This record gives sequence, C-alpha cells and structure tokens, in this order.
Amino acid sequence: MYKLNPVSNQLEEIQETTFFENDLKEREHIEEWIRKSPEVLEEDLLIIGHEYDKFEINERLDLLALDKEGNIVVIEVKRDVTGGYVDFQALKYASYCARLSPQDILELYSDYLKDCGLEVDAKESLIEFLNIENEEELNTILNTSQRIIIVGKEIDKRILSVCTWLYENNIDVKCITIKPYKMENEIIIDTNQIIPPYKLENYYISKKTVAKERKIQIDENVSEFLQEVSNYINSKTDYRARYSGKRDYFVGRQFLNLPWKFVFVYKKKENWASIFIESDKPQAVELIKEIYENKLQEFTKEIGIEVELLRGVKNTELYKLNVKLTYNDNQSFEERISQYNNTFLKFKNYLEKQVSNLR
Repeated sequence: MYKLNPVSNQLEEIQETTFFENDLKEREHIEEWIRKSPEVLEEDLLIIGHEYDKFEINERLDLLALDKEGNIVVIEVKRDVTGGYVDFQALKYASYCARLSPQDILELYSDYLKDCGLEVDAKESLIEFLNIENEEELNTILNTSQRIIIVGKEIDKRILSVCTWLYENNIDVKCITIKPYKMENEIIIDTNQIIPPYKLENYYISKKTVAKERKIQIDENVSEFLQEVSNYINSKTDYRARYSGKRDYFVGRQFLNLPWKFVFVYKKKENWASIFIESDKPQAVELIKEIYENKLQEFTKEIGIEVELLRGVKNTELYKLNVKLTYNDNQSFEERISQYNNTFLKFKNYLEKQVSNLR
C-alpha cells in the first residue's frame, strides 16, 4: 500500500504492521469492527449472532450472519495467521447451523439484539433486510444453505488449498485478509478477498446455481439474464455485484463509499427491467433527493431513460433513484443485455461525476 507525496510526485510505501504489535485483539477489536460494519467483508450482511455458544456441545463461533438470500454465514476470525485447523472449525459450525430452523434463527437474532441493547423487532428487521413481504416468505427463505467466511491477517496455505477445493465443489467459502498498516500515528485497515478471486467467483456461482435448481425454482431466462449482467459488472467495471440465481433481482455492494447500493431487476414476463440506487441512510437520501430535484433533466438526458424518485412502501425512510427499461417482444436476449449493461454504465458514470463535484 502506498501514499502519494504531492511535492515529489512519488509513491511512498505505507508500512505493514501486525495486530499484535499494536495491541489489537481478536474479540475486542477485529470481531467488533466486523460486527459493527460487516460491509468490510465486501458484501451486504446482517449480523445475527456474536460469540454464539448455544450448540449442544460447548463450542462458540465468532460471528453469525445472514446474506441477502437468507443463507446462514459463519464468520471465523483469526488475528494474525489463521493456522491449519480453522477450516475444519468453520465446517463444524456450518454443519451445526444447518440444523437451525427459521424459529431458531429468529430467537437467536432476538437474543443478539437484546444483548446489544437494540430495541428492534427481530422479525420485521429480517423481513426488511431480505426485502420480502411476510413471515410466510421468511420461513421459506431462511437457511436454505450455509456459507463460510474466514478472516485473518494471513491465510495459511493449507487453509487456502482446502478452501479452494471446497469452493470448486460447490461449498460457498470465502477467504478474506484483513491487514493493518501504520502511517505515522494512524492505523489503516485493508481487506482483500483472495478466495474466490473476483473474476472466477461468477463462474463458480453459475455452477452452484445449476446444482441448486432442485431447491429453487426460477425462470431460466431470468437467471441467465441476471447472471450475464453480474458477469459484465464484475469483469468490465470496478463495481461488484453478485447474483445467487435465486431471485429476479440482486443487490450490489456499497457504491462510492456512501451508504447506498445498486439493485438490478429483470421481470421477463412483464417485459421490463430496472436499475436503481437505494438507501435509507440520511446522508445518501439527501444526495438522492438533491440529484433528483436539481439534476433530473440532465440526468435523464445522460441516461436516455426517464429517472424516477421512488419511496419504500414498508420502510418509508428508503429512497430510490430508478430507471426502468421496457422491452418489446422482438428484442433478442443479446440486445436486452446490451441495453441493460449500457444503461448501468451511464447511470454509474453520472453518479460518479455528481459525487465527485460535491466532494
């Protein structure tokens, strides 16, 4: 990692350090960072448990989360080198979590919220996070699969070998490094996903989508469309958005270091698709409103499609800047994909320009 010296126009190396040298501890610090800001793991996660120890045997896992598809995510954290056993430990915990029912998860999350002193209704929070309509749908989507994320300053080569094999055999496991750097009196934290590499992730996701068809029924054309969009975004742009193959939409990661995200939708039967940026956080909501109120004409001209300002139905704090593409029956699959991807690029580029002008 480097910083720019504007006087000499040279890059100066920022020295890597260790958590040990800076008295940064596994539970007290690293787990707390992830618990409070799970987006550092580069995807949208909801933490539902911390130091969970309610298994029949006396063991506890570091962090338990849900992803946007309702899958359980076991997060194992090691301060420096992961060691050669953390893969088995994580697999054990994932196997234990496979037995959790929707009611178990609801109770687990309720206990976590209570322990954190948060006055939040667990059920409503899960429904909102998963963007579903009711408890019945919640019960069908929760814990259909389990995932593993291993986090450490260094990932042992034995762990990397095992995790690569697991991922190639449809076990959803990620390895993410979290490294501290020292710059004068400041500590800078950098994270990097090393398994699976970003460019291979979508290939393996496609394989797993096929493997799960017996569990999840979705229109093949919708799945193919959104997978192509996801592949394009991850390979041709600097944005990241992962499609799981389960729904007719998927959500990207945080954009421009602001609390907003792109959402990608394809409604084949209704012959339309949409792209929108959304947030319910005040900073991003104000920016969304400002762009819509002051830049609408310019924005619409730039994209070539009418831009709408939408508000959440259940979550009235949620605002969206939405563009809707309407297709005709004669358009080929390739034409639809091309139009969609080009619209996303224009949308993304325009927002980048506006945010840059405001900073």
